[in-house]
Amino acid sequence: MSTAAVAPPLPRTRLHPALAVPATALAVVVVTAGAVLAPLAAGAAVGLGALVVLFWRAPRTGILATVVGAVLAPQLQVLGGGLGGLDEAMVVVGAAVVTVRRLVREGSLVRFPGTWWFAGFAAAGVVSSYLHDVPGPVWLQGMLLLLKAVLLGHTAAQLHWSDRELAVLVRAGAVGAVVLVALGLVNLAVPGPWTALVAGGSPEMHGPFPALLGPFRQPAAYGRLAVILAASVLAYQLVVRASLRGYALAAALSGLSLLTFRVKSFVGLVVVTSALLLRTGPRPLVRLGLLALPALLLLAGPVAYAFVVADLSLYYGEGQSARSLLTAGGLVLAERDFPLGAGFGRYGSATAAEYYSPEYLALGFEYVWGLGRVEGWGAYLNDTQWPALLGETGWLGTVCYAAGVLLALRVLLVRVGPDESALTRWLRISGVCCLVLVLLDSVGASAFTSPPSYALVFLAPGVVASMRAARAARRPAPAPVSRWTRDDADAPRTAVAPGGAGRRGRP
Repeated sequence: MSTAAVAPPLPRTRLHPALAVPATALAVVVVTAGAVLAPLAAGAAVGLGALVVLFWRAPRTGILATVVGAVLAPQLQVLGGGLGGLDEAMVVVGAAVVTVRRLVREGSLVRFPGTWWFAGFAAAGVVSSYLHDVPGPVWLQGMLLLLKAVLLGHTAAQLHWSDRELAVLVRAGAVGAVVLVALGLVNLAVPGPWTALVAGGSPEMHGPFPALLGPFRQPAAYGRLAVILAASVLAYQLVVRASLRGYALAAALSGLSLLTFRVKSFVGLVVVTSALLLRTGPRPLVRLGLLALPALLLLAGPVAYAFVVADLSLYYGEGQSARSLLTAGGLVLAERDFPLGAGFGRYGSATAAEYYSPEYLALGFEYVWGLGRVEGWGAYLNDTQWPALLGETGWLGTVCYAAGVLLALRVLLVRVGPDESALTRWLRISGVCCLVLVLLDSVGASAFTSPPSYALVFLAPGVVASMRAARAARRPAPAPVSRWTRDDADAPRTAVAPGGAGRRGRP
């Protein structure tokens, strides 16, 4: 019995002892000096390396870690030490590493829906920043702030997804929903100590109930995330598999979101719940809901209407409210610097608030409470979204951004294929609910840039885009079609010979 020849092992390269000892000592000295003299840089280098390894070896785990980092971002920012920007660092590193990983392994990229429109938005902001001499660090930070959600969606689009991976997302979302409910109940039970612990203040009381904030510093963030998860859980019950625990979890999230006493949470919950039940609910349940609707409107309608009108009047009815001034200022800058705006980091964003944009001084915001420069006076400087886009990128950039959002929504409204699985349908429906809720919230908040919603808004479009690309790649190429000729309308089809004459005779 013959055996195949085995190639000899490759020689190992070793340093001569005369060089190995000094080289090792030098490495120890350099690493030690770096850790002692520049601990922050050394820690950043180690953290960067860990993120690169994570996104290369387990990119989906990296995406889930990024979402968790976005949820915890407000608390990490309070701790300081650079932890406040950890989620944004994970977004950038993840997008870069996963893009390179896809190119190395497959030689192609999946285009995120609306990519070219978002690129046009970025180009408008960059050109405007150049024309207005915005410092590089300011406009780069402002651009990243407005595009980080798109980058996260692009990262998800470069990975392969199946029902197995979607099941992991379901379990992770269920765990997050249970934790959110538990923290909301703790907040409800001991509002004073809990608010002092997570927000450093006293609770906002509405009669005997506190405005719940859960693990966040503001009730609006808790209400936004609770409604998104409630819609996702309800969609799973209606599309994939129903269970009593699932309905109870959706009801708990819905009830706790209402206890934030935020109009946007209430309106968003009514819109997505009604749409889900009408579109995917069982017919008996839909009929029961339609029968109960008049009585519900009679009982709760006047209170809800007064609640919504009072909130709109508070923020937009008075000409001197913070949101009214921000909206008017965004329109002023969009008209003054038509069509490109004042540049990234110059208006309505967290970057503009951090550096206190000179545009605020020109508009007279310095002496307005909520928009001022003095400590404690600028609480509402980034409490807006579309006026910020108008002010920083003008009408051109805002239209491009809106078109990109609509294309991301459109990809969720069409089935991936005729054999689409229940989990894929659930993902599309949950993505539509999330995007619609964020759009509703963007009327009075920086929903596309602030945690925790920004980390969720474009994930589903990215996953669905990846599924569509994978399906198109698996589609077999069309077989070559033979050329046929007819002598007359009733003659049978006959193949044409290579020489040009058919079997029925020469033409």
